[in-house]
Amino acid sequence: MTTNPPLSPNDSERRAGFIAAAGAYFIWGLLPLYLKLMQDVDAREVLAQRVLWCVPAAFIAMFVMSGWRSGWSGLGQALRPRMLGVLTVSASVIFLNWGIYVWLVLEGRVMEAALAYFLSPILSVAIGVLFFQESVTRPQLIALALATLGVIAQGVALGGPPWMALALCATWLAYAVIRKRAPVPAATGLFVESLVLVPIAVGLLFWTMQSAPLSFGGEWRHTLLLALAGVVTAAPLMAFTFGARRVSFTALGLLQFTAPTLQFLTGLFAGEPFTAMRALSFGLIWAGLMFFAWDTLARARRA
Repeated sequence: MTTNPPLSPNDSERRAGFIAAAGAYFIWGLLPLYLKLMQDVDAREVLAQRVLWCVPAAFIAMFVMSGWRSGWSGLGQALRPRMLGVLTVSASVIFLNWGIYVWLVLEGRVMEAALAYFLSPILSVAIGVLFFQESVTRPQLIALALATLGVIAQGVALGGPPWMALALCATWLAYAVIRKRAPVPAATGLFVESLVLVPIAVGLLFWTMQSAPLSFGGEWRHTLLLALAGVVTAAPLMAFTFGARRVSFTALGLLQFTAPTLQFLTGLFAGEPFTAMRALSFGLIWAGLMFFAWDTLARARRA
């Protein structure tokens, strides 16, 4: 009887990295289900509590991922005036992104959120061409054209342009571009961004209290879910960072379709409208993603 040889250290690390990255996208894909458990909580409080609980979660993650000495060193680098300025801008953008996402999910519009993240990898090609002078291939141009037609079809299905989905996609891509100019570890960046947003989060809580009592501290279930919001934000980030260092960009590029697929299925099973025109819209975008994935794999094989 033959047995498989033991994994080499490199094979073992790649497998662990793939599992970690896939786990991160899986958690992000199931995030709507987590948020839907707080359907009765005001969206402003959900957003504010997510920011506040991100502070301790990211602080712990910072040292878990980098070690004690490197964690403090990275934090010192992030707090330098120029870097702090960049992270303040990125914090503002990710706050808008989180706010739009939470609002869409709690309003029962998960499919629009999924649309944004299906568009994200395709539109990132346009960002690369416009801002980083990257070259574009013919399959990528076809993917962009199909995505554009998909957005138009989605607009017809909704009776108007899918502004919220486009805003969600735009803020995520803007965040990626800004963070590319702030080379600090992911958890360190999240910690500083969360600290910057604390005054806004506190203001949101006071605003919410003017119309109704806060859910946090009331029913134990909502209190626990709100307190775990920081962990739910930091944990997949840690897993993604661990995986991104150990697997190829090609694997990451293909794995990123996992999250919007799970979000789409969540919206579908939740009974959100899925008309023929909406099916056409997603069909065009999925066709664009097939060209995008094919081009990614072809370039990886040539390399």
